Amino acid sequence: MTNNSFYAIIDKEALKHNINYLKNFKNKNILPVIKANAYGHDILLISKLLYDLDIKTWAVARLSEALDIIENFKKFKISDYKILVFESIEDYKILNENPNIFPSINSIKEFKAALANNIETERMSLKIDLGFGRNGILENEIESLKKLAKFNDWKFFGIFSHLFSATYDDGLVVIQKFTDIVNKLGKNKFELIHLQNAASIFNYDIEVVTHIRTGMLCYGLQEAGYYDTNLKPVLAELIGKVDTVKYLNELNYVAYEELCSVDSSCKKIAKIKIGYGDGFPKCNKGTYCLINKKEYKISQVTMDNTFIEIDDLVNVGDKVELYHRPNELKAKTGCSALELFISLSPLRIKRILKD
Repeated sequence: MTNNSFYAIIDKEALKHNINYLKNFKNKNILPVIKANAYGHDILLISKLLYDLDIKTWAVARLSEALDIIENFKKFKISDYKILVFESIEDYKILNENPNIFPSINSIKEFKAALANNIETERMSLKIDLGFGRNGILENEIESLKKLAKFNDWKFFGIFSHLFSATYDDGLVVIQKFTDIVNKLGKNKFELIHLQNAASIFNYDIEVVTHIRTGMLCYGLQEAGYYDTNLKPVLAELIGKVDTVKYLNELNYVAYEELCSVDSSCKKIAKIKIGYGDGFPKCNKGTYCLINKKEYKISQVTMDNTFIEIDDLVNVGDKVELYHRPNELKAKTGCSALELFISLSPLRIKRILKD
């Protein structure tokens, strides 16, 4: 990492605080979702931090994410953890070779195939389709599943669905349907029962669930209309340094644009080594960064560099902070902090633990 590289500071104390706060908020255990590179926070770093907090069950979207964690944890000689994978897994050899992976069962067909390939039901999580257009076991298949489970006295790792975007009353209907299904199959058959998305954690108290399944709230990321000041940002800073400073009267262009694109009152331009190739997209043009406790306008974003309209207070080597107002990003860029953090390149933008 060079002196001019940008990197993200990860605050492990903020993660610990958020987990404990959410557990106490609903008096439920937490199932952290660490998919999409832990929402941009580094899946390998976050999984190890969670493990150290004695939270040893996590959820991911892709099998590849689970396999990366498993490979990383080999160097720590750690084996007592569980990874729930949301996507369907058809490679039963991988499942049999990796007991840390706990598959989602997204249809009756998958359930029968998993049984035929000697996957224990204690590793399976049944996903229920309550009409949100993804996948899952259908409501009209529950009765036959109940008969099979009762006859065989099966126990499962979990059962879950998803409270999708809906009106408050529609959400109550989904909750009741899910509760009825869990009770019909037998609540005592499941180790983990979970339903909520981030917004519904604020909206509903759901008695039947054992766990709050959330990603963004663990990281202090929040949706428009739902804001809890008790949550702290885990990605504390995105920082780097000023690489070069130029007087505009020495230039004919600023990168790919003519000088008329720069504010007429500006006399100098600074370059920083981050661009859309690093996951800092062009929608950041016209927003502001922080240098020496003062805000400066971002004039242009290219693949590898970004240009900032500055004054004489800014010098080469000065610290630059990006995304310093995360709650305003949606209004300024059209993208939420969640979308922008996930976009940050895991190769070009290192994640470093806060001292």
